[in-house]
Amino acid sequence: MNNKHNLILKEAKNSDIIFEDMQKQFPPEELKDFSTFKKLLNTPDYKLFVLEDNSRLTGYLIFLEDKQSNTIWIDYVAILKEYHGCGFGSEIFHIAKNTFKDLKGCYLEVEKQNPDDINTLRRIKFYTRLGARKLNVDYIYPNKTGGLPMDLYFMPFDETYFPSKEDMMQAINHTFSYLHSDIKNTKEIFSKIK
Repeated sequence: MNNKHNLILKEAKNSDIIFEDMQKQFPPEELKDFSTFKKLLNTPDYKLFVLEDNSRLTGYLIFLEDKQSNTIWIDYVAILKEYHGCGFGSEIFHIAKNTFKDLKGCYLEVEKQNPDDINTLRRIKFYTRLGARKLNVDYIYPNKTGGLPMDLYFMPFDETYFPSKEDMMQAINHTFSYLHSDIKNTKEIFSKIK
Protein backbone atom coordinates (compact mmCIF):
# COMPACT_ATOMS: atom_id res chain seq x y z
CA MET A 1 0.00 0.00 0.00
CA ASN A 2 1.42 3.39 -0.90
CA ASN A 3 1.75 6.13 1.70
CA LYS A 4 -0.32 8.65 -0.27
CA HIS A 5 -3.88 8.58 0.97
CA ASN A 6 -6.81 10.52 -0.36
CA LEU A 7 -9.41 9.75 2.28
CA ILE A 8 -13.00 10.87 2.03
CA LEU A 9 -16.06 10.01 4.08
CA LYS A 10 -19.26 10.15 2.03
CA GLU A 11 -22.84 9.05 2.38
CA ALA A 12 -23.69 5.87 0.48
CA LYS A 13 -26.74 3.73 -0.16
CA ASN A 14 -25.23 0.50 -1.52
CA SER A 15 -25.32 -1.65 1.59
CA ASP A 16 -24.84 -5.18 0.22
CA ILE A 17 -21.02 -5.18 0.41
CA ILE A 18 -21.14 -3.46 3.80
CA PHE A 19 -23.61 -5.97 5.23
CA GLU A 20 -21.46 -8.83 3.96
CA ASP A 21 -18.42 -7.36 5.73
CA MET A 22 -20.42 -6.80 8.92
CA GLN A 23 -21.13 -10.55 9.04
CA LYS A 24 -17.37 -11.16 9.21
CA GLN A 25 -16.45 -8.42 11.71
CA PHE A 26 -19.26 -8.29 14.27
CA PRO A 27 -20.52 -10.98 16.67
CA PRO A 28 -23.92 -12.39 15.63
CA GLU A 29 -25.56 -11.10 18.82
CA GLU A 30 -24.73 -7.52 17.74
CA LEU A 31 -26.06 -7.79 14.19
CA LYS A 32 -29.40 -6.81 12.79
CA ASP A 33 -30.93 -9.03 10.14
CA PHE A 34 -30.63 -7.77 6.57
CA SER A 35 -34.28 -6.75 6.20
CA THR A 36 -34.15 -4.64 9.40
CA PHE A 37 -30.86 -3.08 8.25
CA LYS A 38 -32.32 -2.20 4.81
CA LYS A 39 -35.50 -0.83 6.39
CA LEU A 40 -33.46 1.44 8.67
CA LEU A 41 -31.38 2.69 5.74
CA ASN A 42 -34.61 3.85 4.11
CA THR A 43 -35.38 6.14 7.05
CA PRO A 44 -34.15 9.74 7.15
CA ASP A 45 -31.99 9.56 10.28
CA TYR A 46 -30.13 6.26 9.82
CA LYS A 47 -27.04 6.90 7.73
CA LEU A 48 -24.39 4.83 6.02
CA PHE A 49 -21.11 6.61 5.30
CA VAL A 50 -18.17 4.93 3.60
CA LEU A 51 -14.49 5.77 3.96
CA GLU A 52 -12.66 5.68 0.66
CA ASP A 53 -8.98 5.94 -0.14
CA ASN A 54 -8.40 6.91 -3.77
CA SER A 55 -11.92 5.60 -4.58
CA ARG A 56 -11.28 2.24 -2.83
CA LEU A 57 -13.67 1.27 -0.05
CA THR A 58 -11.64 1.01 3.15
CA GLY A 59 -14.26 1.29 5.91
CA TYR A 60 -17.72 2.39 6.96
CA LEU A 61 -19.59 4.29 9.63
CA ILE A 62 -23.28 3.55 10.23
CA PHE A 63 -25.15 5.72 12.69
CA LEU A 64 -28.40 7.21 13.89
CA GLU A 65 -28.52 10.99 13.82
CA ASP A 66 -30.37 12.08 16.95
CA LYS A 67 -31.66 15.56 16.14
CA GLN A 68 -33.16 15.95 19.62
CA SER A 69 -29.82 15.62 21.39
CA ASN A 70 -27.73 16.90 18.46
CA THR A 71 -25.55 13.77 18.64
CA ILE A 72 -25.02 10.62 16.65
CA TRP A 73 -25.30 7.07 17.89
CA ILE A 74 -22.79 4.84 16.14
CA ASP A 75 -24.42 1.55 15.29
CA TYR A 76 -21.45 0.05 13.40
CA VAL A 77 -17.99 1.28 12.52
CA ALA A 78 -15.31 -0.85 10.88
CA ILE A 79 -12.31 -0.82 8.62
CA LEU A 80 -12.14 -3.63 6.07
CA LYS A 81 -9.74 -6.34 7.30
CA GLU A 82 -7.23 -5.84 4.49
CA TYR A 83 -6.76 -2.24 5.71
CA HIS A 84 -6.36 -2.98 9.43
CA GLY A 85 -3.20 -1.44 10.86
CA CYS A 86 -3.02 1.33 8.22
CA GLY A 87 -4.33 4.12 10.49
CA PHE A 88 -7.76 4.27 8.86
CA GLY A 89 -9.54 3.56 12.16
CA SER A 90 -8.26 6.80 13.70
CA GLU A 91 -8.84 8.64 10.45
CA ILE A 92 -12.50 7.67 10.17
CA PHE A 93 -13.14 9.29 13.57
CA HIS A 94 -11.06 12.41 12.80
CA ILE A 95 -12.90 12.89 9.52
CA ALA A 96 -16.27 12.23 11.22
CA LYS A 97 -15.48 14.87 13.86
CA ASN A 98 -14.80 17.40 11.10
CA THR A 99 -17.75 16.30 8.96
CA PHE A 100 -20.20 16.48 11.87
CA LYS A 101 -18.55 19.35 13.74
CA ASP A 102 -21.92 21.03 14.37
CA LEU A 103 -22.98 18.05 16.50
CA LYS A 104 -22.11 17.60 20.18
CA GLY A 105 -20.54 14.15 19.77
CA CYS A 106 -21.22 10.46 19.38
CA TYR A 107 -22.27 7.54 21.54
CA LEU A 108 -20.45 4.22 21.15
CA GLU A 109 -21.53 0.80 22.39
CA VAL A 110 -18.37 -1.12 23.31
CA GLU A 111 -17.90 -4.74 24.35
CA LYS A 112 -17.03 -5.04 28.01
CA GLN A 113 -13.38 -5.50 28.86
CA ASN A 114 -12.42 -9.16 28.81
CA PRO A 115 -8.82 -9.99 29.83
CA ASP A 116 -9.10 -13.25 27.85
CA ASP A 117 -9.92 -11.36 24.65
CA ILE A 118 -7.17 -8.91 23.74
CA ASN A 119 -9.41 -7.31 21.08
CA THR A 120 -11.74 -5.92 23.76
CA LEU A 121 -8.76 -4.29 25.47
CA ARG A 122 -7.48 -2.87 22.16
CA ARG A 123 -10.86 -1.39 21.25
CA ILE A 124 -11.24 0.31 24.63
CA LYS A 125 -7.72 1.72 24.43
CA PHE A 126 -8.37 2.88 20.85
CA TYR A 127 -11.61 4.72 21.71
CA THR A 128 -10.20 6.33 24.85
CA ARG A 129 -7.11 7.48 22.94
CA LEU A 130 -9.48 9.25 20.54
CA GLY A 131 -11.16 11.05 23.43
CA ALA A 132 -14.12 8.80 24.22
CA ARG A 133 -15.05 8.43 27.88
CA LYS A 134 -16.96 5.61 29.49
CA LEU A 135 -20.35 6.67 30.81
CA ASN A 136 -21.43 5.70 34.29
CA VAL A 137 -24.33 3.45 33.30
CA ASP A 138 -25.14 -0.26 33.37
CA TYR A 139 -25.88 -0.46 29.66
CA ILE A 140 -27.61 -3.34 27.87
CA TYR A 141 -27.65 -3.70 24.08
CA PRO A 142 -31.09 -4.93 22.95
CA ASN A 143 -31.01 -8.05 20.81
CA LYS A 144 -33.25 -10.99 19.98
CA THR A 145 -31.69 -13.16 22.72
CA GLY A 146 -32.73 -10.76 25.48
CA GLY A 147 -29.92 -8.24 25.74
CA LEU A 148 -26.15 -8.01 25.85
CA PRO A 149 -24.34 -6.14 28.66
CA MET A 150 -21.97 -3.59 27.10
CA ASP A 151 -20.26 -0.37 28.06
CA LEU A 152 -21.48 2.94 26.69
CA TYR A 153 -18.95 5.62 25.75
CA PHE A 154 -19.29 9.19 24.58
CA MET A 155 -16.83 10.94 22.26
CA PRO A 156 -17.35 14.72 22.25
CA PHE A 157 -17.07 16.67 19.00
CA ASP A 158 -17.78 19.85 20.96
CA GLU A 159 -15.22 19.79 23.78
CA THR A 160 -17.46 21.93 26.00
CA TYR A 161 -20.19 19.27 26.12
CA PHE A 162 -20.52 16.01 27.99
CA PRO A 163 -23.95 14.39 28.42
CA SER A 164 -25.71 14.57 31.76
CA LYS A 165 -27.44 11.45 33.07
CA GLU A 166 -30.76 12.87 31.84
CA ASP A 167 -29.32 13.62 28.35
CA MET A 168 -27.84 10.13 28.18
CA MET A 169 -31.09 8.39 29.21
CA GLN A 170 -33.07 10.40 26.63
CA ALA A 171 -30.55 9.44 23.92
CA ILE A 172 -30.74 5.76 24.93
CA ASN A 173 -34.55 5.83 24.92
CA HIS A 174 -34.64 7.47 21.48
CA THR A 175 -32.08 5.02 20.12
CA PHE A 176 -33.96 2.01 21.44
CA SER A 177 -37.24 3.15 19.88
CA TYR A 178 -35.57 3.92 16.53
CA LEU A 179 -32.87 1.27 16.08
CA HIS A 180 -34.40 -1.60 18.00
CA SER A 181 -38.12 -1.35 17.26
CA ASP A 182 -37.99 -4.94 15.99
CA ILE A 183 -36.93 -6.21 19.45
CA LYS A 184 -39.95 -7.03 21.57
CA ASN A 185 -38.42 -6.44 25.02
CA THR A 186 -36.73 -3.03 24.58
CA LYS A 187 -38.92 -1.36 27.22
CA GLU A 188 -38.00 -4.06 29.72
CA ILE A 189 -34.29 -3.71 28.85
CA PHE A 190 -34.49 0.09 29.10
CA SER A 191 -36.03 -0.21 32.60
CA LYS A 192 -32.92 -2.17 33.73
CA ILE A 193 -30.46 0.53 32.63
CA LYS A 194 -29.29 2.59 35.58
